Amino acid sequence: MRIGVLTSGGDAPGMNAVIAGACEHAEEIGAHAVGVQSGFAGLAARRADPASALEARAHLHEPGTWLGTSRWPRLRDADGRRACRDALRALELDGLVVIGGHGSAMGARSVADEVPVAFVPATIDRDVADTELTVGMDSAVAYGADAIDRLRITGRSLPGRAFLVQTLGAPHGHLADAVAAAAGVDHVLVPERPYDLDGLARELRELSSAGSAIAVMSEAVGDAVRIAEALAGSAGIRVHPTILGHAQRAATPSALDRTLGQAAGRAAVEALSRGASSFIRLAAAGAVDAIPLFPKTEGHGATVTPTTPRSHPA
Repeated sequence: MRIGVLTSGGDAPGMNAVIAGACEHAEEIGAHAVGVQSGFAGLAARRADPASALEARAHLHEPGTWLGTSRWPRLRDADGRRACRDALRALELDGLVVIGGHGSAMGARSVADEVPVAFVPATIDRDVADTELTVGMDSAVAYGADAIDRLRITGRSLPGRAFLVQTLGAPHGHLADAVAAAAGVDHVLVPERPYDLDGLARELRELSSAGSAIAVMSEAVGDAVRIAEALAGSAGIRVHPTILGHAQRAATPSALDRTLGQAAGRAAVEALSRGASSFIRLAAAGAVDAIPLFPKTEGHGATVTPTTPRSHPA
C-alpha cells in the first residue's frame, strides 16, 4: 500500500509531527509513505518522494512543514481537481493524508472519489468545524502569550505606555481571543463583537500608570498601526503596536501539538488502511478518532469505524 502525505495552505506548528506519525504507522503496517511536495500544487505536478519514518522523525521538533505547502486556487476548478486525480493515479497512491485548515479540508473532499483520503485539521486559525482542537493552535497561542508576558515586563519597568498586540487568524478572532485568555488580557478586538475605541483608550490610560495597559486585536479587525495611532490620540499616551505576524506560524511546536500531531497522523493512516475516507477529529481531552470525511447527508465516502482513541498528556 502506498500512502501519500501532503500539507496544504498556511503552515502550522505540529504539521511535522503529523507527518512523522503518519510515516511511522505506515511502516508499522507494512505500507509505504510518499511525501508530496508543496501541497496540492505539488501533487498536480507529481512531485513526490518516499518518506521514511526515520527522516520524518528528524523534523518532529521543527515548526513549519518539511514537505512544503502552498495555496493553490486551481483546486477550485475542474481542471485543477482533474490534475490532482490524474496525479494520484500516476503516482500509484492507494490513499492520501491531507494536513491543513478549512480550505485544505475542501481540497481533501474534492479528490476523495479517486482514492480514500484522511484529513487532519492543522491550523492556527481554528477555522475547521467538527473538531475541538486543531494541531498548531496551542503553539501559536503560547507564542502570543509569551510576547505579552514580555510586554508586561517592559510596561512595568517604564509605566505610562500602552501596547496593542495583533495576532494572526483572519477572517476570525478565535486566535486573538485564545491568546488574550491565556495571557490574562481583558481587552480584545475581534470582528465577531462590537468594540469602542474611545472606551478602550480610556481603559488603557487608566491601566498605563501600573504598566499593565495591554490590548489584543485580530488581524481581521484592521491595521494595527492605525488603530494604535487612534488609541494614542484619544488616550493621550503612547500606544505601541506589536504585530506578531507570520512569526506566530513558526512558533516552536508545543508538547501538546507534537503529541497530538503524531497521534492524528497515526489515526489517519489507520483509517486509510481500512479503505475509509476520514476526518480525524481531535478532542480537548486528548483523544483522536476518525469520523466520515463527508457528512451522511452528502452521500459520499465510506462509513468509518472510529479508531481506538489515543490519549496523550495535555
